[in-house]
Amino acid sequence: MNCRLIILFLLLLSPFGLLAQGQYTTENPRVDDVNDRDVTIRRVELTDQYTIIYMTFRSRRSSGQMFKIPLPNGRGYSLPSTNTISFVPTARLYVNDGEKSFKFIRAENIPTEKRRDVSPGEQVDFVAYFERITPGYEVFDLFECSDQNRNGEICFNFWGVHITNPAKKPNARRAPATPPRQESKPPVTPRPTPTVPTPEPEKPKPSAPATVAINGTVRDAKTKKPIRATIRYRLLSGAETNGDEPADSVRSDGTSGKYNAPGQSVAVYAVTASAKGYFSQSDTLATSRSDVTRNFDLTPIETGTKITLKNIYFNVSKFDLKPESFPELDRLAGIMQENPTMTIRLEGHTDIVGNFDANVELSRNRVNEVKRYLITKGIDSDRIDTVGYGPSRPINTNKSLKERPENRRVELVITKV
Repeated sequence: MNCRLIILFLLLLSPFGLLAQGQYTTENPRVDDVNDRDVTIRRVELTDQYTIIYMTFRSRRSSGQMFKIPLPNGRGYSLPSTNTISFVPTARLYVNDGEKSFKFIRAENIPTEKRRDVSPGEQVDFVAYFERITPGYEVFDLFECSDQNRNGEICFNFWGVHITNPAKKPNARRAPATPPRQESKPPVTPRPTPTVPTPEPEKPKPSAPATVAINGTVRDAKTKKPIRATIRYRLLSGAETNGDEPADSVRSDGTSGKYNAPGQSVAVYAVTASAKGYFSQSDTLATSRSDVTRNFDLTPIETGTKITLKNIYFNVSKFDLKPESFPELDRLAGIMQENPTMTIRLEGHTDIVGNFDANVELSRNRVNEVKRYLITKGIDSDRIDTVGYGPSRPINTNKSLKERPENRRVELVITKV
């Protein structure tokens, strides 16, 4: 008898025993795309309670790499380049293009509040626990955070992680139990029912905000072909928010380019569409009581491409960057980090109001200020050329108050990929 118990105990500890308890393990799962090439997923375990993701962060920076800090006089000093990592507790797992989401539970060997320094060449193995993915879903996205809220830090986002997670087999139907035979009993005279006061009707509870959809199509701006892209959307204002909600995301269909994101009615959202090999696009959308459509045509990253940098703001007649410009420039810095051989030219333009020479000088100072900001994000100055054209290259007649702001712009030209 004792030998049988020992054998049964060993079977429970074996891999077969773990599978019998509903656990599945996928070693080195296939990943369609990843946001940060320094982090990898080594293993995904599915238990009765959790989705457990084992990851490794390995810095590719060498110990001799230096980071230049510019100074106003044109000089600067260098500091050793270091990495810092953390795991945002608002992270989510998504399946089937956002059909279901699974919350983050806890992490091991990586902080969730403060960031941890990582020395050049150091390897950090860490684990993240999420709610158990519903059986039957065998591909998920890990959305840790939005890069635009991380001050240049890259989020640990993975797209299309393939795992073993078969659907549960339906239980065999049981025959209905035969009801027990009732023994005959003498009739019982019912007692009179006491009078009970009629309860007051309950007051209706406030209903949750009505939902609408934010949808549209993502295409290549040149070929007009559909693109599989990531659409991040964040609630800025609405019935149940104070403006600090974390961003959510969905993926557009690779065949049709269509996407569909759930939202609140009568609310304001910040929406960004991004895809590998393309410049991202952002917009602020206000929802009413019906669905909102926003299509995105993304410009490919290739030599000769010219785009106007949106959401770049300066004070009137000055070249100081406003803080509202930082998210757009952070995204540009991220694109240049993902394409380390890419070089660009920043072109500054103004309207016709004021002195011509003063406007040329202003446009030159503004693009140089943009260049300085990109340098603080780790972009080598040799990769960025600047030129100020002042009012000499308008894109409209400059006659009306509506047209003039369109001429006050910063344009980007890719000179090499």
